[in-house]
Amino acid sequence: MKKLSKEDLKNYNKDVHGCLYIISTPIGNFDDISLKAIKLLETVNILLCEDTRKTKKLLTHLNINRKNLMSYNDNNASRKRPYIIRKLLSGIRIGIVSDAGTPLISDPGFKLVRECHFNNIHVTHAPGPCSVISGLILSGLPTDQFYFGGFISSKNNLKKKQFLSVKTNIMTGIWFDTCLRIKNTLRIMHDVFGNRKISIARELTKTYEEIITSDLNNIIEIIDRREKNNTPLKGELVLIIEGCGKEEFDVETLSNTIKYKLKKLSLRDAVDEIIIETNLPRRKIYNEAIKIKNNRKTLN
Repeated sequence: MKKLSKEDLKNYNKDVHGCLYIISTPIGNFDDISLKAIKLLETVNILLCEDTRKTKKLLTHLNINRKNLMSYNDNNASRKRPYIIRKLLSGIRIGIVSDAGTPLISDPGFKLVRECHFNNIHVTHAPGPCSVISGLILSGLPTDQFYFGGFISSKNNLKKKQFLSVKTNIMTGIWFDTCLRIKNTLRIMHDVFGNRKISIARELTKTYEEIITSDLNNIIEIIDRREKNNTPLKGELVLIIEGCGKEEFDVETLSNTIKYKLKKLSLRDAVDEIIIETNLPRRKIYNEAIKIKNNRKTLN
């Protein structure tokens, strides 16, 4: 969507300003809803829902009877954004919710927020549950630095690329996966990361909430044993894996990491990125990178 022209903007009352409210909803336990979220669910003019059927269940639980629910998901977002932006510019207050948790975290919405900023429309947030943060703080793994990798690919080659791209990252990693793919995911994780510590979080905030934390070798055995006992993991999973330690960086590993980075980055950017990810001395990384670059020139 292009920014509205000056002529279009003249059609809107400058004294009236709409607002987009990003409303976090429970990820399992309806009691986790905030008072601010309840108020907004009742009062916004239009409520954008990833799936109106799922949102109606929450509204029914809260005894909220309202109209003007509009589906907004990956299938229709590009078509509906221009209409939503026009409504916001005319002074309408619009809320957006996902099926569960905090909108925009691996859910539709960020492009709408981007369009709002582009058109100087106010955006604010009613904070609440987020499975990414809940899984992290329950894992027992370091929480001072972390990255979110999103959903793990169902294709093995893409899955391996996802893990290789962060293999040298010192931060704790957080990913989404499903119970149907978890065994294959853990195997590839072990191939790439080695026997690092990992935590699997499922059914967060619900009655059967479960956190399994151990090293990859033991986790794989646990999953196998549960399948044999007919008690497999169910539902969507949050995987939290520890970051790379300095001891993992032998010369060969560092060399492979540099080669991988140089495929898409300049030498300087590759070195800077590896320093951030590994906390290794700049001189050590730079010298190895120069050696690799010079060898490539010789071969060419």
